[in-house]
Amino acid sequence: MTNTKMLRGNVTIWAAYPEAFANLEAPTAAELNNTALVKNISCAIEDSYTLNTTSSDTDDSLSICDIGNVSTPTFINYEASLDGFRDEDITANGVYNLFFNLFKVPGIPYVLIKRIGKPNTAPAAIGDTVSLYAVTTDNPAELLDDASMIRLGARFKTVGGVNANWKLVA
Repeated sequence: MTNTKMLRGNVTIWAAYPEAFANLEAPTAAELNNTALVKNISCAIEDSYTLNTTSSDTDDSLSICDIGNVSTPTFINYEASLDGFRDEDITANGVYNLFFNLFKVPGIPYVLIKRIGKPNTAPAAIGDTVSLYAVTTDNPAELLDDASMIRLGARFKTVGGVNANWKLVA
């Protein structure tokens, strides 16, 4: 048996308008393949992105039956931060300008979707495992570092809708 590492090209990140899904808790492959409402922004995103669940909130309340300390998970937390490259031509029809135009204004709701395990050019398919994170855009950051590409730092407020590791159906 060989061990083969997956590369970054096997990560897909889509940005979807909330109305793309009939039910965020049960998205379908067909919904993810609706290019009018779901945009593949993978190739615009710098490799140091953050789009994951984090430690759950917990309740440490003890009952009279608890012998030791307890920590009961209560809420799932998640974080989202994407840095995307800027295009020199602001009128070009490319993925860099798509990224910029989606996230340049605060207060816009999106669902960010991450899939690991297939090339980012592959359409969503039944059986794919995806994680969905409901967010609202926050104030973007212009990232202007010495000797690096100019980027837009898309920052997000989490809004409580998360569906981690969902296996797609229909």
